[in-house]
Amino acid sequence: MCISIFYAQVIGLWLFLLGLAMVVHHGRFKKTASETLNHPGLMTFSGLMALALGLLIVTSHNIWVPAWPVVVTLFGWILIFQGVMRLFWPEAFARMMKDLLAKSGFTTMSWVWLIVGVYLIWAGFAS
Repeated sequence: MCISIFYAQVIGLWLFLLGLAMVVHHGRFKKTASETLNHPGLMTFSGLMALALGLLIVTSHNIWVPAWPVVVTLFGWILIFQGVMRLFWPEAFARMMKDLLAKSGFTTMSWVWLIVGVYLIWAGFAS
């Protein structure tokens, strides 16, 4: 199986289920995100995990084509960015995320993840 298809299937299902859970249980996820931003241990751990997953995706799938596989690559780079921010500038990352949580950004992000998840599921399983 092509690695692009594998990543599209796994990331697509993950994003879809996470996005759906965030839409259905909006208040709980918003509270959890807020609590995580105030907990240095969780910020460090989540930064390490995001960085590790992002590096795994980017080193094995750094594909820049004008087609759906670039979404997988962008997802990896976003994880790297988040991991670096959480590890090196946790206060700046927390401020940025708190601003997002205070506005309608959380709802928008939930729907974007849900839609991108559906797109990757379609790309991964229809290929």
